[in-house]
Amino acid sequence: MYEGRLGARRQIGHRLNTEQVVARLSRHCAMTLPAVPHGDTVDDYLATVDPQAVQAIPQAMVRSVLEARRLEDFRLLGKYYLLTCDLSGHLYLGDRASEFTEGCLTQTTEDGRTLYYRPVCESKLVTRTGLALSIGSEFVENPPGLDPNQAQDSELPAAERLFPRVKAAFPGFQFCALLDARYCNETGFSLCEKNDWRFIITLKEGSLPSVWNEFQALRRMTLRNRRSVIQNDLRYEYAWVNDIAYAKRRLNVLECRWSDADKTAHLFVWVTDIRIDAENCDPLAQEGGRQRWRTENEGFRAQKHGGFEMKHAYAKRPTSAKNFYLLLQVAHILSQMLECYCKGKKAVKRAFGSLRNLGAAWLESLRRDPIPEAETLRRFLEEPIQIRLNSG
Repeated sequence: MYEGRLGARRQIGHRLNTEQVVARLSRHCAMTLPAVPHGDTVDDYLATVDPQAVQAIPQAMVRSVLEARRLEDFRLLGKYYLLTCDLSGHLYLGDRASEFTEGCLTQTTEDGRTLYYRPVCESKLVTRTGLALSIGSEFVENPPGLDPNQAQDSELPAAERLFPRVKAAFPGFQFCALLDARYCNETGFSLCEKNDWRFIITLKEGSLPSVWNEFQALRRMTLRNRRSVIQNDLRYEYAWVNDIAYAKRRLNVLECRWSDADKTAHLFVWVTDIRIDAENCDPLAQEGGRQRWRTENEGFRAQKHGGFEMKHAYAKRPTSAKNFYLLLQVAHILSQMLECYCKGKKAVKRAFGSLRNLGAAWLESLRRDPIPEAETLRRFLEEPIQIRLNSG
């Protein structure tokens, strides 16, 4: 359903319930199926499955790639895989009160209506070439019987639950967390520290006033902490200050300024626990801090608008809704690997017109191509294939 960009559960019956697909599934399942399972059957089954068991699937997929050392060239400073964490909505129920709203976060409108929604705190492994692979999901939901005067669940508490699970799923791998200004506080720093992760976190003027003010004062006095880099006809100006005191820790601050072709000025400031110097300031910014946007651009945006329809209500029951979301993450990882197998996004767009069309071509192949003989299929599956992850 997801790989074929069907966009809704009911399309399973319309587009997938053909003799050809039934025959394919029967072979895969080693049993005779009378039909492709109905979308409601899938929903009923997923309502019985522990989401943690489903989450182990995308984690195992990414872990196998890391263990095969296929992403080593994408590490920051040759050491750290890049991890992001951000909040996104995966199910919006509006004001339709039902038995499925328990645990939902709520919002009251000006006209007194109560809106129900289920966000998710999503962690992805990202690369500078555009991969955004799910490595952990934590659903943001209120406990049963929450007092209206109590605070609702939110991103930081969800991250506190999520990070240790990600750490446990990827033992032995070094990560650098790329986080937004919501984590620019002692809670965010401690979360990374507890999990032995380095961090690069967006620093805004109002986030840490003492750190911001000290950085602005010291940057004028440390003129040696400057570097200019010209890249793709753009000039990036870096300034940094190390060892700024904050509570019981020392923080390093990096500033990056540039103007684009339209003369529009840009400014990014990050706080990090990695010591900054003239050699690493450019990769910390370009291959580190700025890659946080991969979660939104190549991650959430692709899943919302690239045919996966993440915001569609594939299910309303909490457990099955979570499992549909997690299976979407599996499909998105497979889709990204297929794009790499087809020589990358540009090659896919030249051949198929768009990434969405690649999904449509896959669907038609599933529906119409002859089913190979068992021996032919066996030989094909035993033949190694190579997916090139271009690190250029």
